Amino acid sequence: MTEPNFALLIDGDNIRSSLYPDIRRATAEIGQMTSRRVYGNATSAAMENGWPNVTQLRFIHSGTGKNATDLLICVDAMDLVLRGVVDGIILVTADGDFSHLAHYLRERRTPLHCIGTAQISPRLSEVAASCTIVPLPIPKAEIPPAPILAAGISGKPPKVVDDKALCKTLRRLLQEKKGGTLPMLRLHQHMGEALPGVDLIRSKNGKTWRQWLSTQKDSFAIHGEGQNRYVRAAP
Repeated sequence: MTEPNFALLIDGDNIRSSLYPDIRRATAEIGQMTSRRVYGNATSAAMENGWPNVTQLRFIHSGTGKNATDLLICVDAMDLVLRGVVDGIILVTADGDFSHLAHYLRERRTPLHCIGTAQISPRLSEVAASCTIVPLPIPKAEIPPAPILAAGISGKPPKVVDDKALCKTLRRLLQEKKGGTLPMLRLHQHMGEALPGVDLIRSKNGKTWRQWLSTQKDSFAIHGEGQNRYVRAAP
């Protein structure tokens, strides 16, 4: 089974490169990234933020015009989605102007996961499928590192729940859905909405959803391939 493909698009004029290790940790839960790009003005903000020196990313000079970086990110995001190159977008920014892109992708049922600083605009964070705040908290030795994920920004410390609570919530979601199934691509979004304020990564002990579901085979089963993969109650 193949993991969903996402494009990582970073607003280099808005986010500093020192946060890239936290960005990588935050994206590990979401899926594999076939495109990794950072955009910005190479003559000013993006250069000052250090992005041209991050060799793991494709740096794209957006020019010097007003809002040039924002416009180019939106164009590329829509191009990648409409051509079917990726299953979703991971957008790294704190700029609320991207809320228009977020609404468009939501209407297309294409997941947009947002990563931003504490200054992120609610106009964006509340529309995205999930929102991760960086820098991430420094984890204790016994707790796997994890970002704070939520449908919106609550400002409250995230809670951790056990497998029993996760199973109960997932069973309820499946019962509410027509056909009793949930797309794997949207499982994280639905669970986050059903359990607001819960740190899902730590609750799963750092596992991905597919890894966690493999430990719950008596309760759930995964069917399908790639972006058509879904979860349902075990027979």
